[in-house]
Amino acid sequence: MQEIETKILDVDVQDIKKKLNSLGAQEIQNTRLIVDWYGPKGLTHDGDDLWFLRVRTYSNGKHEVTWKGKSDILGASRKHKEINFTISDPIQIGYFFEELDLEKYGHQEKDRISWTLNDYQFDLDQYPGMSAYLEIEGESEAHIQEAIKLLDLASHKNSSDGERALIKKEYGLDWFNMRF
Repeated sequence: MQEIETKILDVDVQDIKKKLNSLGAQEIQNTRLIVDWYGPKGLTHDGDDLWFLRVRTYSNGKHEVTWKGKSDILGASRKHKEINFTISDPIQIGYFFEELDLEKYGHQEKDRISWTLNDYQFDLDQYPGMSAYLEIEGESEAHIQEAIKLLDLASHKNSSDGERALIKKEYGLDWFNMRF
């Protein structure tokens, strides 16, 4: 699966909720996520990794693993391959990864509300210690630009950076350990 996305920074949470609801977007989740990151030992894990694994736990009890490949930048968006699957026990999968000589190098907690509208997915993310941002996933860079106009967010700063680079560069926070 290919994912094409961009992030709109420093959004007003209530304004985004209101706009998406008025457009008829369907809320598909409202959850707290706990995320642990794994990769080969000895790397800096500063964004130059060719791949990494993410273990996510949702507040509703769902757990999943995602393999993510290196991203390609497409203007204000980025594209990368990812493979997702559901798991029953995130602790055991962590032990398994460590037995494969992978290391757990990051942990985050964040609140996320997600909506779908037409062929878009919108994820409103709130991490501890920083303002909210809206991630927009679409079919192409042009498609994402249409969503930005639809939500009247063209005046907001956007970023094609992954969460790690964004949080470190824009907010000066320790991405490797973010907890509420």
